[in-house]
Amino acid sequence: MPTTTCFKRRTADRRAAEPIVAALALLFAGLALSGCSDQQGGEQRSAPSVIVEVTTVERQQMIDAVRGVGTLRASSEVEISPEVAGRITALEFREGGRVERGQVLVRLRDSRLREQLTSREAALSAARSRARNAERTYERVASLRAQRQVSEGDYEQALTDMQGAQAEVQGIEADIAAIREQLADMVIRAPFDGEISQQHVDEGAFVEVGRRIATLYRTDPLYIGFSIPERYAGRVTLDNEVQVSVASFPGEQFPATLDLISPSIDERSRTLGLRATVPNPDGRLRPGSFGTARLIVERLDDLAVLPEEALIGTRDGYIVFVVEGDKARRRAVTTGLREDGIVAITEGLEPGEIVVQRGHSRISDGTSVEISGDGAAPDGR
Repeated sequence: MPTTTCFKRRTADRRAAEPIVAALALLFAGLALSGCSDQQGGEQRSAPSVIVEVTTVERQQMIDAVRGVGTLRASSEVEISPEVAGRITALEFREGGRVERGQVLVRLRDSRLREQLTSREAALSAARSRARNAERTYERVASLRAQRQVSEGDYEQALTDMQGAQAEVQGIEADIAAIREQLADMVIRAPFDGEISQQHVDEGAFVEVGRRIATLYRTDPLYIGFSIPERYAGRVTLDNEVQVSVASFPGEQFPATLDLISPSIDERSRTLGLRATVPNPDGRLRPGSFGTARLIVERLDDLAVLPEEALIGTRDGYIVFVVEGDKARRRAVTTGLREDGIVAITEGLEPGEIVVQRGHSRISDGTSVEISGDGAAPDGR
């Protein structure tokens, strides 16, 4: 019996102590968790800086320009064709070659005309001889008439003969002039310096009046017509500079001069038509090429600029991260002109400030940053 009583007492003591042990266990567990939390918080406060690449806001001239597209055209273009029908005896040009003003391009058969010319020149010689004789006869009769030694009828006849001989000479001279003009038409010459196309007929072919034999292009200068949006109409004058680029010479700009501004706005496209003259002394540019015309509206000096990749687009506009000490600070900016990856900042930044260019996707306002020593953030943007 005593043994049983002692066992019950010890059992009761253990049961009484169990709540205390459980409470102590919970206390120690809480302390342990609190210690972990404090340790993690300490790790967060000591997080390493984010490595970023930066750029400095600079002052730079920028160009306010607008682009239009068009086709390069020859400044003059004519079809080489005969004014009289005839058979081609010679084509005196090289297809695709350059010709000079006045150079003979085509000869037509002119043998019959030359025979007519020879015949009429002989007739002219005889007519002039008759005219001289008639003039001498008239002068003699007129002298005798003054002395009243010839009748009035003889005088009138001498006058008529002289006038007839003179008219004959004038008629033959007109015939010769016409024949020579026809002979000139049998030779086709270049009306200006330029480049000539392939021939469309062969030597020996008979061509009618107006038949195209080839086409001559004046390639220096060339023209390009293009259009710009209506909103630029009030800022365009003939003094505006134009630069033209073509696909065959990538990266190269050809200077041009604005020479035509349309007097009206196109109602359908709401654009202003322009034309520029493009010097082409070396013949590198070719008519028919697709070209882009860059019209310089204004050159602006001392603009605050930075690379476009430093900008971060948001619903409310653009922001950047400015490095102040070792912290990145978020700042809203207003942008202006853009050119070749560079953007002008009209509000929000001053020249000399340091801005995160790459790595800003991994930072927020107040993040500690370290500027990359090699000029590049490890993870790009």
